[in-house]
Amino acid sequence: MDKNRFWMIGSILTMIVVLVGGTLLGIQPQLAAAAAANAQRATVATANAGQSAVLEQLKQDFAGLDSLKSELAPLNASVPSETGMAAFFKQLDALAGGTQVTLKGITVADPVPYVPVVAPAAVAASAAESDPAASSAPTSVPEPGTPTVGTPPVTNAKITTDNFASLAITVTVKGTYANALQFVNGLQSGARLFLVSGLVTSRGAGEGAAAAPDDVTATISGLAYVLVPSTQHAATVG
Repeated sequence: MDKNRFWMIGSILTMIVVLVGGTLLGIQPQLAAAAAANAQRATVATANAGQSAVLEQLKQDFAGLDSLKSELAPLNASVPSETGMAAFFKQLDALAGGTQVTLKGITVADPVPYVPVVAPAAVAASAAESDPAASSAPTSVPEPGTPTVGTPPVTNAKITTDNFASLAITVTVKGTYANALQFVNGLQSGARLFLVSGLVTSRGAGEGAAAAPDDVTATISGLAYVLVPSTQHAATVG
């Protein structure tokens, strides 16, 4: 083999090495960059799909916002986030006019933390624990089919002393007995939630010559409620 052939073979090998090296050093990084770009594009596409689903849900929720507001309005009026006595007094004044009674007085106590209602069974169990002798006393067993006296209280774990407060209110009205009862009924079914806990009526000669002899003075006691945000609990009912 002569020297020219050796040079030719060497030149060809050099060209092959240069070509392979160029591929590894030039094309391979480009391929890796393209693969990374494709992976990033797929990640962005997945994120966009998720955002599109969230956006669609937000559009649906927004479409029903007016309906939710209309449902929330009477709930806010029933149990407001503040005492709202001005609106309540207007409600009482309108109710008195509608039932033909005269408002004689209104007293409102300071708000206090709500006390959850305890079921009678729980009260009895507590009394038995404090007095073991009472638990050993014989108890009467009702006959089958005998209705149980009283209704178990309805409770909700979301209503606590931290987010609910009550205001003791006493309202005194004057009018006929039937109209006073209509006033009580309207008070319990009005826009503001009001729990009537007591009703006392007294009959008298009335005030002035124009007063009807069958008029009664009705004193209604009960509770109104306030929804208290946790950040305002201490300041409002503390």
